[in-house]
Amino acid sequence: MSRVGAIGVVAGSLVVHGLLLADWASVLPGPWRLAAAFTVLLVVPGWAFLALGARPPGGAWLAAGWAFGFGVAWNAALVLLAHVAGLPFLALLPWTPLTSVLPWGLVLWRAGGPQVPPERGLTRAAVAAVLLAAAFAAVHAARFGPPLGYLSDTPDHVGTLWRMLQSGELFPADAFFRDAGRAGADPRKGLWHGIVALLAQLAGLGPLETWRWLSALVAPLFVLNVAALGFLCRGSTGAALAAWVLVLTYGGGLAQGPIRQAVYSTRIADQLALAAAVALLADLGRRARATRLAAVALGFAAVAAHVFSAIQFALVFPALGLGLLLRDRRFGPEARRLAGTALVIGAVCLPYLLFRAQQAYAPTNVIHTEPQGLTLLAGSLRVVSIEQLWGWMGLAWVLVPLSWPWLWMRGRGNVAALFLLTSSLAVALTVYNPPVVALLQPRLGYLLMRMVWIVPFAALVAWLLPELAAVARERKAWWIRAGAGASLVLALALLAPPVRDAVQAVRGPGPGAVVEQDPRRWQADFDWMARHLDPDCVVLSDPATSYLVPMMTGRHVATLVDQHSSPNDSLGLVRLLDARDALDPYGTWERTREVVRRYGVGAIVLNDRFDEPLPLDYWAPRHPWFLAARARLDAHPEVFPRLHDTGDLVVYGLRKAALDTLSGPATARPFVEAWAPGPGAGAPVPRDPLDRAPELVGFSLSTRVAAPGDELTGVARWHAARPAGAGIWRVAVRLDRDLPADIAPPAFIGKPVRKLFERLRHERYGFRAEHLPARGDYGLDLWRADEVVQDSFALYVPPDAAEGVYQVELRMLRRAHYPNLRLSEWFFDREHQPGESGGTLVVSRGRSGGAR
Repeated sequence: MSRVGAIGVVAGSLVVHGLLLADWASVLPGPWRLAAAFTVLLVVPGWAFLALGARPPGGAWLAAGWAFGFGVAWNAALVLLAHVAGLPFLALLPWTPLTSVLPWGLVLWRAGGPQVPPERGLTRAAVAAVLLAAAFAAVHAARFGPPLGYLSDTPDHVGTLWRMLQSGELFPADAFFRDAGRAGADPRKGLWHGIVALLAQLAGLGPLETWRWLSALVAPLFVLNVAALGFLCRGSTGAALAAWVLVLTYGGGLAQGPIRQAVYSTRIADQLALAAAVALLADLGRRARATRLAAVALGFAAVAAHVFSAIQFALVFPALGLGLLLRDRRFGPEARRLAGTALVIGAVCLPYLLFRAQQAYAPTNVIHTEPQGLTLLAGSLRVVSIEQLWGWMGLAWVLVPLSWPWLWMRGRGNVAALFLLTSSLAVALTVYNPPVVALLQPRLGYLLMRMVWIVPFAALVAWLLPELAAVARERKAWWIRAGAGASLVLALALLAPPVRDAVQAVRGPGPGAVVEQDPRRWQADFDWMARHLDPDCVVLSDPATSYLVPMMTGRHVATLVDQHSSPNDSLGLVRLLDARDALDPYGTWERTREVVRRYGVGAIVLNDRFDEPLPLDYWAPRHPWFLAARARLDAHPEVFPRLHDTGDLVVYGLRKAALDTLSGPATARPFVEAWAPGPGAGAPVPRDPLDRAPELVGFSLSTRVAAPGDELTGVARWHAARPAGAGIWRVAVRLDRDLPADIAPPAFIGKPVRKLFERLRHERYGFRAEHLPARGDYGLDLWRADEVVQDSFALYVPPDAAEGVYQVELRMLRRAHYPNLRLSEWFFDREHQPGESGGTLVVSRGRSGGAR
C-alpha cells in the first residue's frame, strides 16, 4: 500500500474513533455504530498486517476474513497484557484510537519498499458467487440474530459480558453466582469476550444489543475464510462452492441456526482455526515469513477465542504431517515446514494455555463430566454417538467417508486436499476409537462430541463435487465413470435437504417448528428489576428464568439452566435442586430458609410467561406449579412482600428475620398417596438390584380407544422401594403394534425394517414420548418408600399412526443431557431393558375417545 493510502486509513480510523468516544455518533442507529466500532477496532489493525504482505489465497476479495483474525489476535494480546499488568481491561478504551493504528506505523515505515506481487485470484464469476453467499449470511444473521432464549448459549455469554462491564474484570468468576469464588471461573470464556466488551463500550450499546448484531458482521467473514480453503483445494470453483455449502449446511443447515451464532466464541474459534489452517497450507507453498507469521497470529486468535482450538490444532496438524510422510515416504520440505510452523504456533499459544489451565481448568461439575453423547458398543467400549454427526451435518455426513478414497487417489498431490483427508480421518479415528474415547472423555467431557465440528465439511464437499463430475467425464473404464456418476448423484441427493431447509428458513418458521420465546418480550419486567433490585441482589427463581436474569438485568442468581454453569462448579447440580426445593409449594420452610441463607437470596421471581412446556433436564415450572407456589408466598405477605406483580410474573421481596418465624408441617402433595402393598398394588417385574428406578404399580389411560390425532391423559402410579439418586430422570411411554401382513423380521434388523415400512406406507407402527416424572414438580431424589406418586401426563397419538392394537410399555430411566445409546438400539426394535406393561391402546380412525 502507498504511503498516502496508509495515512488515509490512519486518519479515517482516528476520526471515527473520536466520533464514537465523544458520543457524537449517538445519532446513528445502534447497528451502524457497532459496525463502525467493529471496523476501527478489529478490521483497521488487522488490515495493517495484510498491507505488510500477509495475504490470503484467493486475492483481495477474501482479505477481510484474515483482517478480522489479525484484529482479534492484536486486541486479544492487548486485553491480556492489561490483565497481566493488573489493570481493568476496560482501561484500554481511551487508548484504542492509538492501539488500532499502531500497526500502521510499520506500514508507513515500509512504504515505498518492494511490493509483494499479487497472486492468482478468483475469477469474476467466483467473486460474485462468494460475495453473494457472504451477503446472504450477513442478511440472514441480521434478520434473525442469534437465538436469545433459555435454550441457547446467548444468556451465558451476555450474562458474562454484563459482569465484565460492571467490574472491569476480564475473567469474572461471579458472572452468575455471587458466592462462586474459584468455582465460577469458566474455561469456555476466553479473550473474545473482552473484545466484545470493548466493542460495546466503543459503540455505546448494551451487551445484549451488541451481541444481537455482531453475528451479522462476523458471519460473512466466516464465508470468506471458508472460501479461501475452497480456493486452495479447487481454485475458483472450490471457493464458490465452499462458500455456499457453508451457508447451507453449517451445523445441520440454515434452519438450525449455527450461522446465526457466528458471534459465539465457539463459532469464532471455528472460523479462525480454519483461517490458521489456510495460512499454514498457503505457507507450505509460498515458504514466506509473512504467511508463516499469519498462521501463527491466526492460530493465537483462534485459541484466544476458545481454548478448544488448541485441541483442534493438536489433532489436525500432526495428522497432516503423517499424511505428508505417507505420501512422500520421507520427511520432505513440506513436512519440515509444517512441523516448524506448528511448533511456533504452539510456542506462542502455550503461555496463554498454561495461564488459563492454572486459572480455570478443573472439571468437577457432574452435569458436564457425566459420560454423554456416546454409543455403547459392548461392555465398557464406547464411541461418540453417530447422532452427533447426524445433528451437525445431517445425512450428508455420509459424504465424508465417501470422499476418502477419491481424496487419496486423486487429491493427495494437493496439500490442501490432503488436509481435508487427514483432518476428517483424524477426527473419525479419535471419536470412533474406544481406547481414545476412554482416555479423553473424563478429561474433555461433552467437548469430545464437538470434535465432529473440526471436519472441514464445506471445503470437502467443494472439492468432491467437481472431482466426481470430472471423473464421470474422463475416458476411463466404464465402471469408474459409473461409480463417480452414482457418487455424484448421491452427493447431490444428500445435499438437497439442507437446501430445502434453507428455503424454509428464509421464508420463516414452518409448521411444527419450535420457536423459542424471545425474552425481550418481557423487557419491561426485566427493566423494573434492573432499576429496583440492588446491584448485588441474588434472585431465586426457576432455572429458565434464572438463566435469563443476568443477561437482562445484570443481577446474580441462585441457579442456572442445566449445563450452563461452569465446568468448574462442583455445586452445579446442588444449585438446581436447592432452587427446586426452596420454591417447592409443598416443601418445608426449614428447607427454604436453608437455601436462602446459603446463597444470600434477596428476591424471588415466579414466572408463568412460558407458552411452551419447558424441556429442562431436572425440573421445570408449569402453570399449576406457579399457582401453588404463588399461593404459598402470598399467604405470608409479611415475609414475601410483592414488589412487582403483572399476574403471570411476580417479584417478591424477602424479609429474612420474618422468614425465621415461619414453621409448621409441609402441605400434602395432591398427587402423592400412601403406599399400601397388597394384591391390588401390582406385581413388579424382576429387577436388577442395582437399578434404583421406581417400580410401576398402576397405570390408566383416559380411554383405551383413540383416533390418530387424539390427545389422551395417562396416569402412572410409581413406588420407589429404594432411594433414587438425583439426575435426569424420564418416563418413556412406548406404543408398538405388529407390522402389516404378518411380517416378522429377525430381531437384529427389526428397527430398520419397521422404519422402511413406515417410510413406504406413510404410517407409523410405533411411537414414543418422554416426560419429566410428576411433570417435574417432585424430584425422584425426594421420593420415599412409604409413598406412591401419581404421574399424570398427556399422550399424543400421531396423525399418521396406523390402525391396530398397540402394546403400551412404560419405563422410568435415567439418562444424560446428550443421551447415550447402545449400538443395538440402531437395529433392534425392542429396548435393551424392557419396560413394564401398561395394557393396550386401540387406534381406529373411526373412533375417538380423546381430545382432538
